[in-house]
Amino acid sequence: MDESTRDTPSQIGSLSELREMLKEFDTAMLVTVTPDGRLRSRPMALQDPALVPDADLWFVSAEDSGKIEEIREDRQVNVSCLRSRDKAYISISAIARIDNNPAEVGRLWKSDWKIWMSEEPSDGSISILKLTVEEAEYWQPEGGRLRVLYSIVKSLLNDEPAEKSLNPPKRIV
Repeated sequence: MDESTRDTPSQIGSLSELREMLKEFDTAMLVTVTPDGRLRSRPMALQDPALVPDADLWFVSAEDSGKIEEIREDRQVNVSCLRSRDKAYISISAIARIDNNPAEVGRLWKSDWKIWMSEEPSDGSISILKLTVEEAEYWQPEGGRLRVLYSIVKSLLNDEPAEKSLNPPKRIV
């Protein structure tokens, strides 16, 4: 790819690099498509990808949640993450599938999931959302938060988009 084109992210890595980057993020926003075509987001805790070898990323969800119904209708999802310390972002396009096998849920069960779901992992009320990554992009502004603020002020004074002075996104996968 032509790295001089700001609209076109450059290729920098692999799925293993994405997983390594995600270790620095703890929460993600999972975006699904509603039956009427609207986008819906909700925060999700990132889980250890090494525990589910047949998925690139995975989340846990109550079986009766809206996101499960939405994924059954449209498996295309987006996962977005923010690392607040330096304003780095990751956006992941993926295909989701639902696994509500009680044995798999039991194997992965964590006691802190009780906050959001029933206490019994084998009752069929919990699903594992397994994602296959199609593409991921990463933005990390050089200079962190200060550089972003400087670029915003500079763009207001010069009447030009702030993104011209910030790094373009990098395609990870």
